[in-house]
Amino acid sequence: MSQPLNTNRDEIRLIRILPLGPGQPESTQVECHLDTYSLTDSTFTPAYKKYLIDKDLPGAWINPWSISSRPIQGDGHDGWVHINNPKDNATTFLPKFRYEWGDFMALSYTWGDPFNVREIIVNEQPFSVTQNLGACLRVLRRKDYIKAGWKMWIDAICINQEDIAERANEVKRMREIYTKAWTPIIWLGEGAEGTETGLNLLITLALEYTSRDGINRLTRTLHQNPEHFGKGAWRALNDIVCCQYWRRLWIMQEATLGRDSTPVLCGEETLPWVYFASAFNIIINTDEVINKYVVNELKDASRSLDLIIWTNLNTVNEIQMFQNLHASCLRPNIYRLVLFSRAALSRNPRDKVYGLLALMDESLINLTKPDYSDTVKNVYSSFTIDTIRATKSLDVLRHCEFQTDSILPSWIPDLLAQNGKAALTIEDNAFAASGSSLASIQTFADPSHISCKGIIIDFLDGLGCQWTGGWSTDTVIPSTNRSNPYGSFEGIREAIWKSMVACHRLPSKPLDADYSSLLATPALATATLAEQSPLKDIVDSGVFKYCVRFLKGNADLHVGGRRMEEYYWNDMKANEIDAVHLRDALMQRDRINLERRLVTTRRGYIGMGLESVVRETDVVAVLLGCSTPLILRSAQSCNNGEVRWKIVGECYLHGIMNGEAMQWGVEIQDIMLC
Repeated sequence: MSQPLNTNRDEIRLIRILPLGPGQPESTQVECHLDTYSLTDSTFTPAYKKYLIDKDLPGAWINPWSISSRPIQGDGHDGWVHINNPKDNATTFLPKFRYEWGDFMALSYTWGDPFNVREIIVNEQPFSVTQNLGACLRVLRRKDYIKAGWKMWIDAICINQEDIAERANEVKRMREIYTKAWTPIIWLGEGAEGTETGLNLLITLALEYTSRDGINRLTRTLHQNPEHFGKGAWRALNDIVCCQYWRRLWIMQEATLGRDSTPVLCGEETLPWVYFASAFNIIINTDEVINKYVVNELKDASRSLDLIIWTNLNTVNEIQMFQNLHASCLRPNIYRLVLFSRAALSRNPRDKVYGLLALMDESLINLTKPDYSDTVKNVYSSFTIDTIRATKSLDVLRHCEFQTDSILPSWIPDLLAQNGKAALTIEDNAFAASGSSLASIQTFADPSHISCKGIIIDFLDGLGCQWTGGWSTDTVIPSTNRSNPYGSFEGIREAIWKSMVACHRLPSKPLDADYSSLLATPALATATLAEQSPLKDIVDSGVFKYCVRFLKGNADLHVGGRRMEEYYWNDMKANEIDAVHLRDALMQRDRINLERRLVTTRRGYIGMGLESVVRETDVVAVLLGCSTPLILRSAQSCNNGEVRWKIVGECYLHGIMNGEAMQWGVEIQDIMLC
């Protein structure tokens, strides 16, 4: 059924889904025609060729999304309708076909259970697809664009899954396929009871609560009437957020190559992507919505909260950021891509690398040759080395975390390890611990070792409290020195609160606001606030209470020879606190402190390190070409006295994140990683 693709003609396979015939019941088996088509420029229609030269030429192809209104006739209408309906998307107004053979869209979906299959007909032959894809095809065949002849690219049908060489080749073409498609179509899955209610709430959030004070207005509204949006609305939205689609690795590149108007199908309902992105961004930036209103409605239905909701919300946030980069002809940095890869699910562990090729920089794509017959260890090792050489950066090592049971060397990120912590930052050039230096590495016959350049700048000597179901003072290891590299009492106070947020604000942007009110939260917790105070809802929130417990747990950590509690604000007045800034600060603190603890060094610096693996005897190193310091642990010594190091993890140390340590005159040395 599948003839080999002719790469010289830039061929792909596409299916045409046959609509139901007159009188055919919904139970009728799905039928498709599969054929091969060329994507070369020579197959463009004359009108589309004119459009590419000059869109104003007479007879040029018309892009329906380049105009803001269009004429309507019929049903008593005779005028213009503006394109501003929340349900308008890239399939609402379709252009004429761009190719002589027609045009196509590309489906983004999750396969689902590979053992739960349905049979369809492809080119008059039986063909098995998963139940989820089968349900999608049944919905699509009723859509006007399918009836109008638009073809679909669907990987399970259009790639010969039995041909490993073809699979590897098509993986490298994903960017081309999804970019050349008129639009991706996202299929979340079959609708359920409440789907329409959840989507209506999503629209309301996106349209009415995106302003600077939108989150505060939302929480005040819910505080006054928890059922303001209707009973069960939050539960319905929870089900949309928690659907399996958002966990799939491949969606990152598929959805990123879309746009604001990309249609998202949830059962019979369709909304453009932008409403999901806007509403999810609101929800992830306030914990009350989930931890209070969603949880309560789930309890009413004898259900509990699935913590995957936070991961899925973050996934959509990431995709939106990537879409913005794509629209500006930019690509996300490799650190962000690996961060997403670790959190996402894939059936084949090699796809943790190959599934993001479409978003990588061309220099790295050219070095990466998908090979599904290679071992996972070799794929990850080659990817790490190729990334360093292509980017001349060691930032990929920021994903390394010490694991006693890993089969990988410590310098190879374990992409299969589920990562609960958030990144210190995901922005390019946010930190520059090694200044403007570039990375260079040396590999050896022993593939478990690499060597790089760097400096050992300090030792850990104090650790803050560790989360063990709560922040207990018993887990604090006080510093043994009184050094103060920050110059004053106020300098240390600033270093503490900036360390708590890694000197960044949401969503991972450089800090441009005063978040020192974090240190006032223990006193604010016992203050009397007016019922209408904008701080009232914040004080009742989970993120506020967690911050208070975190600070109380770290009260006995010594910084600059003083108990940390001495640096807290006890006299800050409620009317001196900006409610929006405090909420943002609390959300960022919660994000950064997840799976991290405060650390201090012999030189007196304070920062954040990985909670469960750091020890007070670990060293702090700045490696050339790495934007953050890394915590290292001595592993073994060679006969010549050379020390080999294992990477424990990245860290934030306030005062050395912008190249300061590179000016100390510490000798640059070869650092052997194992």
